[in-house]
Amino acid sequence: MFEAGFLGTRALWFMDIVTLWFAALPFLMGGAILLIKGGYEKGHKRAQTLLFAVTLAMVVLFEVGVRFTGGFVAYAEESGVEFSSLAVFLAVHVLIAVAAVAGWAWLLIDALRSYGGSETVAATHKRNGVIVFSGMTVTSLMGVTIYGMLFMT
Repeated sequence: MFEAGFLGTRALWFMDIVTLWFAALPFLMGGAILLIKGGYEKGHKRAQTLLFAVTLAMVVLFEVGVRFTGGFVAYAEESGVEFSSLAVFLAVHVLIAVAAVAGWAWLLIDALRSYGGSETVAATHKRNGVIVFSGMTVTSLMGVTIYGMLFMT
């Protein structure tokens, strides 16, 4: 976990894994959305549940890894980017990420409770799904950007 990464940067292995996951996540979520558009409700439900579970596992891997390797300040000190800029960008990223993941959790729980619900439930779920997808996409883009700022400068 704490070995050198494989993406050719200064990042450790766990950072490379987490970054690749979040770089792929919007595309994977998009694929899960295509499942429901194709009428595959069970596939959509399974895919979203799996994506959410793996995302939570990646967040845990990231948090444990960062704590054991000196934290954000240690990484920022090795970066060529000004600390205050990094800190502000990180703070905005964390706020959006927490909101997006919490929204995704709520959406998933609500969908599992009302699975096979009415057209009104489906319309609300679709609208909230667009919001969650957008939030997770922004979170992913910002996370990949932070990776670049910390390990590629």
